[in-house]
Amino acid sequence: MHSRLTLATRRNAAGQTVLGSCFYTPPIKILTLPNTHINGERDTLAAIQMSSSPGLLAGDTINIDIHLTADTRLKLFTQAFTRIQAMPNGGEAQQHIHIQLDSGSRLYYLPHPLVLHTDAALTQNTEIALTDNCILMLGEIIACGRVLNGEYWHFRHLSSHVHIHHNQRLILADNTQWQPQQQALNVIGQMEHFSHQACLYYVHTGCNAVHIRELANRLHEALLLHWQEHHHDYLWGVSQASSHALCLRALALQAQTLQQLLEQAAAWLRRHDADTV
Repeated sequence: MHSRLTLATRRNAAGQTVLGSCFYTPPIKILTLPNTHINGERDTLAAIQMSSSPGLLAGDTINIDIHLTADTRLKLFTQAFTRIQAMPNGGEAQQHIHIQLDSGSRLYYLPHPLVLHTDAALTQNTEIALTDNCILMLGEIIACGRVLNGEYWHFRHLSSHVHIHHNQRLILADNTQWQPQQQALNVIGQMEHFSHQACLYYVHTGCNAVHIRELANRLHEALLLHWQEHHHDYLWGVSQASSHALCLRALALQAQTLQQLLEQAAAWLRRHDADTV
């Protein structure tokens, strides 16, 4: 299966964000939601990335291209968990995501968790290009297997790269390489006893290092009201990743825990976007 999604936004005469163009091939499709007043953001387009496939198999390739034109806002959701199915014959699935944000645009993209089944193998690359005064919020949750079925670290490998550029200059790079057959991951210094990992990237190219540092500290304080930093069921922390970016990382025993944490952090950051300008 080779599937592609190409999506671009534009502003209509009323100043609302709408689809400028959209092309997709099965099993992927896009469903846009009514352009209503969403969390105080009347000009934000909400869309759901859907798939009729039960998961990715060996040889499958997904290519996603997202372009936000100037001063447009998009909240992109997914329909359900992405499952990387068993690939006993040594193959792998691939996913390539390219995102471009023009001046003044905002993208909020928090997909459902990714689940690595026994003998699964996935390589994914995410390349993001930002211009000035853009806001990007990108989340990711990865499960080490179907833990309710007793699957822990039975997949073959996960290779995930994230590169974020501002005006063609690299400002954030993340590299995740999991090969449980070659290196134990459920040990001190790795995942310990946790089975799920989450990351939330927040990038604001209209901010300087001082603003981002203050925002990271305030987010940390806000989350502490509801989440212990060190808990048997989860572990999390917030750090400044660059002069324009902060990063929330977390480990947990359940995907639902990480979804709640990321959604709460994302909601807080959306409410305080204006404070950072």
